[in-house]
Parts: sequence; C-alpha cells; structure tokens
Amino acid sequence: MKKLLVIIAALVLVSFAAEKFIVVKFKEEQINYHWQNLGTIKQIINASQLPHQQAIFCLQAIDSLQKDIQASAVIDSTTLKK
Repeated sequence: MKKLLVIIAALVLVSFAAEKFIVVKFKEEQINYHWQNLGTIKQIINASQLPHQQAIFCLQAIDSLQKDIQASAVIDSTTLKK
C-alpha cells in the first residue's frame, strides 16, 4: 500500500511539471481583425487619462499577448469542412 501511494504521489508531481499546450485556430481574417483591435486599444490607452502605472501595465499585457501570438502563429493551409 505504501509503494502504491508513493507511485501515485510521484505521478501527481510529474503531471504538474509537464508543459501543456492549447491550440486555437483562427481564420486569417479573424486574427487580422483582432490584431488590429489590439493595436487600437493600445492607442486608446496611450491617449487616456489612466494613471501612468495602469496604462503601462495594460500596454505591456497587450504587447505580451501580441508577441506570444506572433511567436506561435502557424499558417495552416488545410481547409476544415463543417
């Protein structure tokens, strides 16, 4: 019984250490639309009356999201039939 608990505990610890990936697929038009919206939001934040630290936080969050999207974007030319 003790060995079984040790094995289960080891599996639980290992499962938390593994990286997990989520794949989200957008049509090119959709991603371009959202990308432009993020850029527009950044411009609005820059021109807003938000306190400096809040504006910087919002801009950095959007920049981080755009950077991750750009780094992980893959063009898939296969068509999905629904």
